[in-house]
Amino acid sequence: MNSLRCSLAKKLLIPGLYVASLLINFSTATMAQETSVKPGINRSFENAKPQEFIEKFEIESREVFHQREEILKACRVSPGSVVADIGAGTGLFTRAFSPLVGEQGRVIAVDISKNFLEHIQSTSEKLRQQNVETVLGKDVSANLPEGSIDLAFICDTYHHFEFPQKMMASIFQALKPGGRLIVVDFRRIEGQSSEWTLSHVRAGQDVVTQEILSTGFRYVGERSGALRDNYLIEFQKPAGVPDLKSSIIPGIGGVAELTGAPEGPRSGAKVIFDVTASSAAGEVNAGLERAARLLNLYGAAGLKASDVNIAVIMHGDAALSILTNDKASAAASLPNPNLELIKKLNQADVEIMVCGQTLARKKIAHMQVGEGVIITTSAMTTLMNRQTNGYSLVAVPK
Repeated sequence: MNSLRCSLAKKLLIPGLYVASLLINFSTATMAQETSVKPGINRSFENAKPQEFIEKFEIESREVFHQREEILKACRVSPGSVVADIGAGTGLFTRAFSPLVGEQGRVIAVDISKNFLEHIQSTSEKLRQQNVETVLGKDVSANLPEGSIDLAFICDTYHHFEFPQKMMASIFQALKPGGRLIVVDFRRIEGQSSEWTLSHVRAGQDVVTQEILSTGFRYVGERSGALRDNYLIEFQKPAGVPDLKSSIIPGIGGVAELTGAPEGPRSGAKVIFDVTASSAAGEVNAGLERAARLLNLYGAAGLKASDVNIAVIMHGDAALSILTNDKASAAASLPNPNLELIKKLNQADVEIMVCGQTLARKKIAHMQVGEGVIITTSAMTTLMNRQTNGYSLVAVPK
């Protein structure tokens, strides 16, 4: 991997030239590759008998079967995501991904063998894995719609691609912006790998990595130190510099739509923002803007405001951000812009609270607190109670 790191470092020094060369490589590589790099390697799958391959694939002596739990951890699959198992074979990982994506997610088993896909379909029905579907791929394409998947998973299959550039170009297109690619394949090292690997596997890790990079992917890194005979490498589909959008709270808290990136919003989450800093005169408070931004992240992911429970507790100097216009005007000669934002947040069912002890210490009358703000006993008890009730704490920096 030293040569790979060196080449990547050189590319990063001249990002403009790198992007230009990447686009040239992407177009020329996918258009130029007209002949198979490994003719006949998939002949055994033409009339595959699934049971025979189960006895080869799903046994403890096969590393990816023995270490399947470690591989799944390295994939970091989120509930609700769409995973494509490219070269699904007997469905080992298709079945494993199903409970990880949950009822709101999907697992798409892609293979060039109809027999494998029929086996996966019947097995999924027996296991009541209703989030599994199958797609018949081609030797040049995964046959998936553009921007339809969050994660592409290729396990011990890349070396079976007869037209790797065309296949990877189709997978790149199928991924959403920020979507990820996981490739697991055999280490091919002269003098170390078995004779079977050297004769069966076309290219080693460095060559595979460079081929994938040439189709537009960004290299993330190597994962899962538990593997010895295989490597696991991760890539991501770059999203460029996306525009900031604010779909739930218009005009405030804009977010980039990285719909395929990991760790996206999840329905049912609960969060309380701990806000202690005030805002400059005429500016929106950073804690309230953070709440708006979280809502817009949910909107960008196709979710609704009702899919997340958000509370905000203002204390310390932050209490000055939620006072009525009369009070704000007397102090700063400017209207309080937070009041309109509080109204919008309330309409999205966000709870805005202020610490009653802070008001007392700062000698602020309750009638000076803006509409839509709840006065609580104290910030300390509010934070304790909400976390006891399952809310995650997010402290807003000063």
